[in-house]
Amino acid sequence: MSYPFADRVAEDERLVAQGRLFDPLTHRLLRHAGLAPGMSVLDLGSGAGNVARLAAEVVGPNGLVVGVERDPVAVELARRRTEAPNVEYRVGDVQTLEGVEGGFDAVVGRLVLMYLADPVATLRQAAARVRPGGVICVHEADLAYPCASPLTPQWSQVHGYFLDALEKAEFETRRGPALFTAFRAAGLPGPRLLVETFADGGADAPAWGWANVISAAVPLMERFGVATRAEVDPDTLADRLLAETNAYDGCVYGPPMTGAWVTVPGDLSSHTYG
Repeated sequence: MSYPFADRVAEDERLVAQGRLFDPLTHRLLRHAGLAPGMSVLDLGSGAGNVARLAAEVVGPNGLVVGVERDPVAVELARRRTEAPNVEYRVGDVQTLEGVEGGFDAVVGRLVLMYLADPVATLRQAAARVRPGGVICVHEADLAYPCASPLTPQWSQVHGYFLDALEKAEFETRRGPALFTAFRAAGLPGPRLLVETFADGGADAPAWGWANVISAAVPLMERFGVATRAEVDPDTLADRLLAETNAYDGCVYGPPMTGAWVTVPGDLSSHTYG
């Protein structure tokens, strides 16, 4: 599998904007999972660096965050956006974590496992790089959850395009609800779970958040013959979705985000996974 959003500069801007909605949820999750000042943290699939910067806030100046991202362009963009001196970004493959040392106090990641062919193997690799008693904490979405209430015709159409394209590309659109099973399949204890989302109506309804990600998936839609750019019309999508929501006196829901975290047993973290 490959990451579906190919324009890296545009994707960086999209992820930064997306962070305005998801970052408060992830920040709470990291604290629930036990991240604390002075910890060393490995961030999987760091992208624009949003989660790495959140982790750096939590661990403070005496902590360390190492972000691993396979796209060199994304790594350079994340470096330019990050002022914290205790954050380091590396080019690497989160599926193998080859060359990444062990001994971290925590491994974290957001919206990463849904794009991987073998998320269970990635969780095993993460476990091998956490000290005994350390934490693995991931944050994944349920993208198939209804995105608006009521689910109006335009919302149904474009959200359907989005899901259809991701499914044809063999990405997991409901990775969040599957996290408990994935952790157990990786040989980890059953994780603690926290499910949150954001929602609002009226002028503040976050229609732009969904328009953001749906528009970014247009090349994928066209590749699989799901919909054309003209049919989606990204330039007006946010305004049209918001107008339709308000016309029905409705509200917009973000995708429910499942946070899963577990303390790694000593006998497990000592394993080496090939």
